[in-house]
Amino acid sequence: MLYNKKMFNFKLLFTALAFISIMVLAKGNQLNDNDLREEKQEIVKGKSESCVGCPRQLEGEDLRVAEKTLQKSLTKLAAGDGPVYQLVKINSATSQVVSGVLYKMKVVLGDGVHAIKECDIEIWSQPWLINNAVQVTFICPGEELVIKRHDA
Repeated sequence: MLYNKKMFNFKLLFTALAFISIMVLAKGNQLNDNDLREEKQEIVKGKSESCVGCPRQLEGEDLRVAEKTLQKSLTKLAAGDGPVYQLVKINSATSQVVSGVLYKMKVVLGDGVHAIKECDIEIWSQPWLINNAVQVTFICPGEELVIKRHDA
């Protein structure tokens, strides 16, 4: 009987501590929800420079560097086994640090035969790999996904 009473007291104490812990956590989360919501909105809008690994919208000189990177990849691929595209326009571009640098671009491409199409292009550069490996992915509506690699 004494054992059951001690066990009951232990269970009661444990339940009370668990309840108090949950209440403290819930109260703390309520206090921080607004802060977290504001931080999330800043990251989504691209205003947070402190977010390591988050994509960031490119403009100015960073956009010109991305364009040069794309032009270099298009030239190397055209000199090899293709595909052969010419850059008409970059509509938007982001960069992200992910085991290298990943550029994601929404572009308008020409194929040299007057056909123009809008595509998403991903360029993933990993300079420490053999031959400074670069992977280029073309995602064009109504076409198969094309993934090509070249050296830098």
